[in-house]
Amino acid sequence: MLEKKDKVLVFGFGRYGEQIAKNLQSEGYEVFIADYDKEALKRASKSRFENLLVVDIASDEQLTDILFDYGFGKIFCAYDDEERNIYLTITFKALFKRVEIIAICESKESERKLKLAGADKVIDTMVAAANRLYFVLEKPAVAEAMDQILFKDKSLTFKEIVIPPNSFLDGKNINDFNWGEEFKLIVIGIVDKELGNRFTFITRGINHKIDAGDILVVIGKKLDIERFEERLKGKL
Repeated sequence: MLEKKDKVLVFGFGRYGEQIAKNLQSEGYEVFIADYDKEALKRASKSRFENLLVVDIASDEQLTDILFDYGFGKIFCAYDDEERNIYLTITFKALFKRVEIIAICESKESERKLKLAGADKVIDTMVAAANRLYFVLEKPAVAEAMDQILFKDKSLTFKEIVIPPNSFLDGKNINDFNWGEEFKLIVIGIVDKELGNRFTFITRGINHKIDAGDILVVIGKKLDIERFEERLKGKL
């Protein structure tokens, strides 16, 4: 049984919100679904989500009450409607600066607006789709692994791994390793602190130098990921 992690609030149970909620739940987070659409919440209930909140996103008072009542530290703005995600980001950042806001968008203009609104992370679905097309054409094994994670093989998962100080990766380049053979992992991308706090797919062709504090995003079986993390800590 997974150990319960922090409470996470996902706004919008649509195309992206549903998958985000399922992935978070599989990782052991206590997931709450909030939506103004009762039909969306019915779908969430049928998907075995229990923590469902009917919310008026235009009510600052109701949004404030939700955060005070449940103490969320992380919020996903995952509505299919980008304007709602922008509005929620502005509202929450104005009221609770310490809450981490992760928002979905489908255009560069919306990405710019979300960053100006104060979103801590922005997921551009068009960029993600373009990178997936690259994997289909150039690295079909990676594309197949991603499909397995999303639709079939529940033993595979995505994981963000923070590089600790003095690990064996510190100071090395991504291309120094054959990740599949050495660690049974696929590296999707990196948050390279030297280049700013932004996720970059490895399809960009940059041979990133890995430093302590950088974040690798990998695909693999949970056991292999755990072994890799233990090795990073010098325990293997």
